[in-house]
Amino acid sequence: MECFEDLKDSIGELFTNSQKLCCKSNQLACESSSNLSGGAIAGIVIGSIIGVGIIIGLIVFTVMKNKSKNNSPKKLETDSQIQMK
Repeated sequence: MECFEDLKDSIGELFTNSQKLCCKSNQLACESSSNLSGGAIAGIVIGSIIGVGIIIGLIVFTVMKNKSKNNSPKKLETDSQIQMK
């Protein structure tokens, strides 16, 4: 079991050292905290939900409109129209 503890310690040390090197080189990927506030995140989520709702609503509206065009009663030819041809 002591062997596993040494391995665990060395992996933790490796991760810590690589994170320090990354942050020292000013790479943005190392930042663990977000610059967005809770309100900004909530606004993004709510806006996304509303946007998806609008898109779904437009799709449903278009499909229903096309269905009503296809289901409209077709004008039948009367006997007088047939004789004229």
